[in-house]
Amino acid sequence: MGGALFTTNNGEPIKNIPAGDLFLDFRNGTCTDSAGTVTTMNTDLDYYGLTQCNSFAIFASDADAGINVGNALTISDHQLTHVVNNYSFDQIRISIPSNSTPSNSNQLMFVGSTDNYIGYIFNNFAHFRDNETGTTTNSFVTYVSHHVGGYDQMHYIVSNTDSTNSLNVKIQFSENGSDWFDDSGYTAATGVTVAAGSYNAFSTDVTHHFYRVRLQSTSAGNHATFKTFWNYVSLNN
Repeated sequence: MGGALFTTNNGEPIKNIPAGDLFLDFRNGTCTDSAGTVTTMNTDLDYYGLTQCNSFAIFASDADAGINVGNALTISDHQLTHVVNNYSFDQIRISIPSNSTPSNSNQLMFVGSTDNYIGYIFNNFAHFRDNETGTTTNSFVTYVSHHVGGYDQMHYIVSNTDSTNSLNVKIQFSENGSDWFDDSGYTAATGVTVAAGSYNAFSTDVTHHFYRVRLQSTSAGNHATFKTFWNYVSLNN
């Protein structure tokens, strides 16, 4: 007979995670991030009269996340997925790095098991997608930025939702998160101009370490509302 499986109460990823430590407490069935936000699990060890799990699989949207199991085991292997079998624990601490804009846009998926070998296939492919809304200003501002190590494709869509004003878009890349360069097609001083009601789409499989989206009002004082979508895809098994 198979052991118990532990995940979120609805089976969905945990979203909107800020930088800092997130704790998976399998004894009590809770997931608590650095801001104190609690997500409940589908069950807990106390329900079964047990004190430990014995295997887990985790997907963290930022490959720089660190996985700390109990007080002994730390994994920082720069992968998106992490699987550990035949190791007893009741708590996992995930260290979420401060690589993201919006700062709370990180995501996490996990499965824990009381079996020594987890009976859940957790391949190293996944995608991380979400969106951000806002209003442009007179200067270029970064609205979306992530460490994209471990992903094979990066996709951005900037939708100008304004009925009147246009906006300017720049897509930039970096290898260290501090020195940024315009991507091909966005090297003009104002990048690419997107008319009201239109959009700009960017897709690449060039795996720089960081990508970001910067937006600006096309003309001073004439600000535009927008919605920016991102989707990072990992295809490796």
